[in-house]
Amino acid sequence: MDFGDLSATYKRDHQPGWPEMSEVRRARGTLARAAPLVSAHDIRRLRARLAEPTFLLQAGDCAETFQDNTRASVAGRAALLQALSDTIEARSGRPVVTVGRIAGQYAKPRSAPTERRGGVSLPSYLGDAVNGADFTVDGRTPDPRNLIRAYEESGRTLSQLANSAVFSSHEALLLDYEQPLTRRSADDGRLYGHSAHLLWIGERTRSLTGPHVDFAAEISNPIAVKIGPGATPTVLTGLHAVLNPDNIPGRLTFIFRMGRHRAYDLVYAMLSRILAEGWVDRVVCDPMHGNTVVSPAGVKTRVVTSIEEEIRAFFAACNDTGFTPGGIHLEVSGDDVTECVATRVDDAFLAANYRTACDPRLNPEQASSLAQLVGELLVPHRDFGPRVEMAMSGR
Repeated sequence: MDFGDLSATYKRDHQPGWPEMSEVRRARGTLARAAPLVSAHDIRRLRARLAEPTFLLQAGDCAETFQDNTRASVAGRAALLQALSDTIEARSGRPVVTVGRIAGQYAKPRSAPTERRGGVSLPSYLGDAVNGADFTVDGRTPDPRNLIRAYEESGRTLSQLANSAVFSSHEALLLDYEQPLTRRSADDGRLYGHSAHLLWIGERTRSLTGPHVDFAAEISNPIAVKIGPGATPTVLTGLHAVLNPDNIPGRLTFIFRMGRHRAYDLVYAMLSRILAEGWVDRVVCDPMHGNTVVSPAGVKTRVVTSIEEEIRAFFAACNDTGFTPGGIHLEVSGDDVTECVATRVDDAFLAANYRTACDPRLNPEQASSLAQLVGELLVPHRDFGPRVEMAMSGR
């Protein structure tokens, strides 16, 4: 099969190069007729919580897989998320809103549209909603039927989370999945994306002229945007103008993923712009995506001490600007995986239980340690301060 056209399509908007558009139309039609995965009522409930003086814990898998979406796995992930929230809340005295990277995180943008091994070049693995991780022509060929499977698996996960305090979120990457699941509410006449409670736009797809920002601007869900080290305060200005023009608390979150070396200076500049403009947008630290390294054996990993450095830098920038820290964004596993290392890269440790479908995740012990750190760093913000008062008043 010739994958040249797939690369061109992917480069445009990070969308899969579906080989059969008739199958895409069929999948979209099925999703358009399917029941909403989450209700408009619960979406509004999350948005209200995010408009309050709360701290957001957003955490979960880098990329969910169909194979690992078992009852035991979901239970383990939900229990870990609740434990992390409880730790932060107990240490800081600040109420925590728990949002999982769960029940829909089945698609991933990649730095390259194709992967080459030896003399063979195939489409990159883009998540189970698109193709398979196995490096074969059949496995890597994008299949629109996976969109239906992603919907079904997400529904099963959400049914198990029904009695939990965990809201769902994922990157709104696949427009052929998100758009058919968008409906207008009979209650308030607004459009909602019913694939998850919170949807975010990635660093690679946040262009103001791109379709992902257009989609997010139309729906009334809480929206987050990943902001990397290449962004400027002017980028925030454009995103705020499009995604939260009425400056409404609970609507927009900026997730900063800067890397530990530049985190303080870059976050300080961003917060200074937000304060100067009087925006009520929430700010969150993603200390993982800017701190990925490759081991001598060629394995992607993250060093926990580097993650801690970026967390401390984020909180320092908040302290020095008088800005209330709004949350933490982590990639974690409910299993005792060996994908992130404590202080130094160790291939022997990584080989023991490295299982991620994409990027390295913290294991429960590592994640718990970071939750304790976050709780301690939040203590000076126990009384929330003027930023929260401004947000609550809607100014």
